[in-house]
Amino acid sequence: MSTNAAAISLQMFYEPGKAFAALRAKSHTWLPLLAIMAGTAAMIYWYFQTVDFAWMLDQTAAATPDMTAEQREAMHKVMSPTLMTWSALGGVLLGTPIVYALYALYYLLAGKFIGSDISYGKWFALTAWTSLPRLLVLPLMAMQIMTSGGRVALEDLSMVSLNFLLLNLPAGHPWASFFNSLDLPLLWSVALTVIGLRVWTGRSLATCITISVLPVAIIFGLWAAKIVLFA
Repeated sequence: MSTNAAAISLQMFYEPGKAFAALRAKSHTWLPLLAIMAGTAAMIYWYFQTVDFAWMLDQTAAATPDMTAEQREAMHKVMSPTLMTWSALGGVLLGTPIVYALYALYYLLAGKFIGSDISYGKWFALTAWTSLPRLLVLPLMAMQIMTSGGRVALEDLSMVSLNFLLLNLPAGHPWASFFNSLDLPLLWSVALTVIGLRVWTGRSLATCITISVLPVAIIFGLWAAKIVLFA
């Protein structure tokens, strides 16, 4: 890790404007990407090696009241810590770059729309760097794993979701996953994206806010509509 990249990673938390100005010249994309993937994967692996797996399956079944006794028995037979570990790790190691790639494509198209010539690779870097607040959740996850005695739900590890902080909806509630996914790092990342867009494109604050908020609003808006219509 170069000193410059390390300095930028710290600067992103207290002077993000200057950090993005430096990243405009050299992106250092690998640093946030690998840090987020490796840190999250490590926590996921640790979680599934220490969780009370029978308890976790019982919690999953309890959150699905429509599940029959036969389905519950089948779940206990099929599911294993190894299967769940590798499935979750696959989601992190494969899903993270795919999601970043899709966001980068969106920013590329939005940039073209406002007359920016920034390359796809730069937008991928912006997506990775604006996700850096996700690293601050890792110590909370580690604390939960160490102190829970193996009985903590995966969605409760971070302790910074709107559901955990404000609503405390049970796992089976139609809106639980929705508000578990709305968390403080996501909101922080949106704010960083606004700053990055301002620095890189020079467009108005309103334009940068619109570009930053739009994908999140669409994703959660469609999710909310699905819950309202089908829950």
